[in-house]
Amino acid sequence: MQPYRKRSLDQFDRSRSICPPFPVPSATKILFIASVFSTLSAFYIGAHRSYHKVVVKTPSSGTIINENGIGSTGLRAHDNGPSIRSLKDLSHSELHPKAGPHRHIVTPPADESTVTLVTCSTTSGYLHILVHPSWAPLGAERFLQMVNTKYFSSKVALMRCIRGFLCQFGIAGIPSYNKPYNGKNQLKDDPNWLPEGPAHRKNELGVKRFGKGYLAYAGSGKDSRSNQLIVALKDNEGLGGGSPWEVPWGEAVGEESFRTLDGIYTGYGDDGPSQGRLSREGSSEGVGRDFPKLDYILGCDVIDSQM
Repeated sequence: MQPYRKRSLDQFDRSRSICPPFPVPSATKILFIASVFSTLSAFYIGAHRSYHKVVVKTPSSGTIINENGIGSTGLRAHDNGPSIRSLKDLSHSELHPKAGPHRHIVTPPADESTVTLVTCSTTSGYLHILVHPSWAPLGAERFLQMVNTKYFSSKVALMRCIRGFLCQFGIAGIPSYNKPYNGKNQLKDDPNWLPEGPAHRKNELGVKRFGKGYLAYAGSGKDSRSNQLIVALKDNEGLGGGSPWEVPWGEAVGEESFRTLDGIYTGYGDDGPSQGRLSREGSSEGVGRDFPKLDYILGCDVIDSQM
């Protein structure tokens, strides 16, 4: 949508032609002039309001979207909205993943509890995430807690995105949002369901261990998971091979999600905004000026769930 530009009445061509010269016009002309000016005022006000208050609903959740295309939950109205609106839009293989010739080096743990579909709006597009608590109970619970408290609506920077590898994110766009996840609130490690060690980087079919779209946590040692996450931008042999924080708790689903992953800007690589700066400033104007191509998560919503 092109931004609405304010125009003075002088810029409406007819407004000059109707302004009569002296002497004083007749009552009929006065009424005619008043009618025209009333019409022009209504047009101006209507256009002004249409720019400052665009209201739509996302097909997925009915979220009200404001003039910036961002709703109370942070979802952005990309084109016609997200392509996945419920679990019914997923294929059987997405709902019940198994080891195969192209994806999943081993069959993930069977779902024994509620699976949850989360849709995140990013500056690159929609990202649909299927959260499997059976894969990593503590990791899945923490992510859903962040979603339900609108953590991602703070505008979370995709701060370290390396082409052909991964994207790291999670530091809140509003620094105070990080506080609940600091210090003693780090998670204990979940058991890793991926095969570990160099011998299991890929299987006999060539399927790599950590699939594109797998999500896990960033960490630095035992029981170090906090609020920083990773998503694989390509199938990866090294991730998930023994680092205890890299156990996947969910995965991206749907073609739209993989287009979004492919569209994330990776030009900054390891030279994006530092963790320290983001922790201090959040997604500040200064960060935006210094890293104008940086992508962000604008918000995440729970869309659907089922046992």
